[in-house]
Amino acid sequence: MNYVVVTYLVRFVGILLVIPAILPVTFANWFPGLEDRRIGWALFGVGVLVYIGASIAYAMLRKRELARRRLEMEKGL
Repeated sequence: MNYVVVTYLVRFVGILLVIPAILPVTFANWFPGLEDRRIGWALFGVGVLVYIGASIAYAMLRKRELARRRLEMEKGL
């Protein structure tokens, strides 16, 4: 699977983890365990870390791919 798709899917998961902290009343009705605000903040923290980690991984993989393409272009000339 392409790294772009994987990193964007992981970013999406991070966003899904942040949403219960932003809309606690809605999710407390669906998931009664989320009534405790500590769980909401923990999900928020994990979601942000997952999103940041996926963004860093994307940047590193993109930089490596661009360097590889540049090297191939130089060899082709």
